[in-house]
Amino acid sequence: MGATRWLIWKEGREIVRSRWFGITAGSFVVVALALAALSMAGSGYIGLAGFGRTAAALVHLSALIASLMGLGLGAMTWAAEREGGTLAYLLSYPVSRAQVWAAKAIGGALALAAAMALGFGITGLIIGLGGGLGGAEEAGRYAALAAGATLLAWITYGLGMTLGIGLRRQSTALGLSLLAWLAGVFLSDLGLMGLVGAFALSPAVLWWLTILNPLHTFRILAMVWLNGSPDLLGPAGAYAWRTYGEALGPMLMAIMLGWLALAFLMAALRFGRLQDIAA
Repeated sequence: MGATRWLIWKEGREIVRSRWFGITAGSFVVVALALAALSMAGSGYIGLAGFGRTAAALVHLSALIASLMGLGLGAMTWAAEREGGTLAYLLSYPVSRAQVWAAKAIGGALALAAAMALGFGITGLIIGLGGGLGGAEEAGRYAALAAGATLLAWITYGLGMTLGIGLRRQSTALGLSLLAWLAGVFLSDLGLMGLVGAFALSPAVLWWLTILNPLHTFRILAMVWLNGSPDLLGPAGAYAWRTYGEALGPMLMAIMLGWLALAFLMAALRFGRLQDIAA
């Protein structure tokens, strides 16, 4: 257990010190505050807008930044170890592969949770000081959004680890993680639009295709938490709202947790089968 704790501390420290972590975490805070300011500017006032005015924008921003951060860190943390030869060096010590993998998984998850807490904490504090969080109920919805974004970051971190295990160069890992992010964020939307236009998919089929992407699942779940109207959920979300009603939130949370388990399981299986450890 002492070796595992040291490995977790080492992994978390290295992730926090990485440029990718600083750029993505810092970008989230800056853009979130900019969105709040622009929302209030559009209403003719000077200052920061309340949470209600920026909620939808924060949902989409959280999906973009959390997924980008998770995929990039998950892929590059393994490539950095292979490129520097430290993975083979670590495994030469009396530690098992399971300990090394667990340390990377837990250390990365803790670092991502800290980044999300920092980003949402600073933004929420400033919005709250401006009177934007109107009471405990709205603050609770804001905290739920932060928790959902953290869960999405963990899912994409697991997917990034699955992608990055076996890669030998950080540049390759970064390139592949960016391609995966673009596919999940943009190409999946275009693909769904194309399928709907080509095959006239029913709302039920569109719904199940939508939740195959954890980013879409998070967006719909966040809108449910924020008590958004069905119009804000998109066609698939509106169908699900009418079909499942109050059960929609727990159902989407179960899907997100399933994605989390699947992502980390795939990463563990791939690392367990990795043969050539040397850089």
